[in-house]
Amino acid sequence: MNEPQHANPHIMRHTVLQLHFDALSFEMVRMRCEVLLQQNIWNEQQQKLLRDNQLLSVALLQAGAMNANTSAQLQQLALSSQCDALTQTLNRSIMLDRISQAISMATRQHSRFAVLFIDLDNFKPVNDHYGHAAGDAVLQQVSARLTTAIRDSDAVSRHGGDEFLLLLNNIKHDRDAALFAGKLVQLLAQPYQLAQGTVSLSASIGIAQYPFDADNAQALISYADAAMYQVKQQGGAGAR
Repeated sequence: MNEPQHANPHIMRHTVLQLHFDALSFEMVRMRCEVLLQQNIWNEQQQKLLRDNQLLSVALLQAGAMNANTSAQLQQLALSSQCDALTQTLNRSIMLDRISQAISMATRQHSRFAVLFIDLDNFKPVNDHYGHAAGDAVLQQVSARLTTAIRDSDAVSRHGGDEFLLLLNNIKHDRDAALFAGKLVQLLAQPYQLAQGTVSLSASIGIAQYPFDADNAQALISYADAAMYQVKQQGGAGAR
């Protein structure tokens, strides 16, 4: 009868150690897989956050551009409602309001101001000979000269056609408006540059002073207009 064989203790210890090692290896593999999984999740979150930030930046830029465009449109709309489209000077209604404001201020301060009515002499031949584009160019140059000639407290408007109004605030002496009008006659007599060459024109200017010549805006304009026609009847190129 055979006796039972006993297991080799060394082999048993090796087997147990191998099992422990395999278990640890499996756990390390599992933990590494878990770390990689968490890293992938974190990377995806970071990429999503980056994409969201990029989309937010684009949206902010677009919103800023839209706001700037809207502000520019509102500013242009406000400007167009106040200014003559061709010359960018004040339009008739705004100038009428400015003159009314000047009357209120002059009444409170016991001061004076003047309204100048300006009409170009022989402007129609420019349109007839060179075309309306040339006439528009002349009107733009006239408005530019008038704008540079006045102070910030004054105002210039295109009254219609080749007619302009100037509001000269805070006139100190009776002769001040006439002296200034005489300088404008010389300024407006300088040649105008056109694509076809140069043209020379003159201007007739009528003057109305508050409170001596009229007591409201429309009456001041009418008085200056009548004075301007008297200059024209005397040959133009002057002020009255």
